[in-house]
Amino acid sequence: MDPIALVDVYDQHGRLAQRVRLAGVGGTLCIGRSLDCDLVIDDAYAAGRHAQLVLQQDGRLLVRDLGARNGTRVDGRAIPAGGEALLGAGELRIGRTVVRVRTHEAQLPPERVFRRNLLRRHRTLLAITGFVLCLAFAVLSQWLAAPGEAGPRMLVAVLVTFAVLGVWVGFWSLVARLGIGAWQIRIHLSIAAIFVAVCAWGYALLQLLSYMLQWPGLVVAFILAGALLALATAWLHLRNATTYSPGVALVLGALAPLMLGGLLWLGDLQLHPRSVNRIDAGPDVYPSLLRLSPSTDLSDYLSDAQSLQRDANRNRQASLLETPLIDD
Repeated sequence: MDPIALVDVYDQHGRLAQRVRLAGVGGTLCIGRSLDCDLVIDDAYAAGRHAQLVLQQDGRLLVRDLGARNGTRVDGRAIPAGGEALLGAGELRIGRTVVRVRTHEAQLPPERVFRRNLLRRHRTLLAITGFVLCLAFAVLSQWLAAPGEAGPRMLVAVLVTFAVLGVWVGFWSLVARLGIGAWQIRIHLSIAAIFVAVCAWGYALLQLLSYMLQWPGLVVAFILAGALLALATAWLHLRNATTYSPGVALVLGALAPLMLGGLLWLGDLQLHPRSVNRIDAGPDVYPSLLRLSPSTDLSDYLSDAQSLQRDANRNRQASLLETPLIDD
């Protein structure tokens, strides 16, 4: 069987740009920027004729540098200008271009089981469900606020919901298009709509439970749950819009809400002191526990009341003697 080698060229974003199959003993492949090269790359740091690959009898490749000023690196080792090196299966770096070579010596990894997660399998249903829940909350909240004239308020709430979700989904879809080459609109709509719906209906549930239970720690519990939900939402967006690993996506998902909250806090510090409607709540003021005068004893109070009653009866009798009542 004749030796075969597969040469893959990757761009600066790590995506496959070109693939060339090299077969037969003595087969050569010249790589560079010149048009007479077998494999032309667009790299300003590569020479016109940078390197040459020659397929050997044992299936390995002989990498020969053609006198490039920046040299050639084979599996991290630099080859001097005009030097040579044997490569079974590994990576070349020509300028800033990454070239991966695979021969029969390379061990193929086992086939991975293809599993589509819940979000990818039911992205359409989740997107519709989340969107309907968002619209239902917007309409119901405005109707409860003003049942008589709810029409215009409902329309404004629906338009605001459309605008918020549109900007949100549009941003992450653009990131996905730039990061992985696909828009993933339904996936990002599912994530955004479910997050907004859970936050909106969760806030309504918080108000109801706060009135029913009167538990001070309920607000803190809901805030922590909201923070975890925001972290999960950011993680899902990053995992479906970029090629980041789960760990990197988790770190970025945790930093993004913190940075956004910090920016909002700084904006609040700048805007609120300039507002004429701002009222700062000062320290709580409570009445003093010290008594300024001793309290009256109950027996003394009752005796004083009886004395006042006797004086009142005496004055009433005197007034009747001076001005008697005349019966008709």
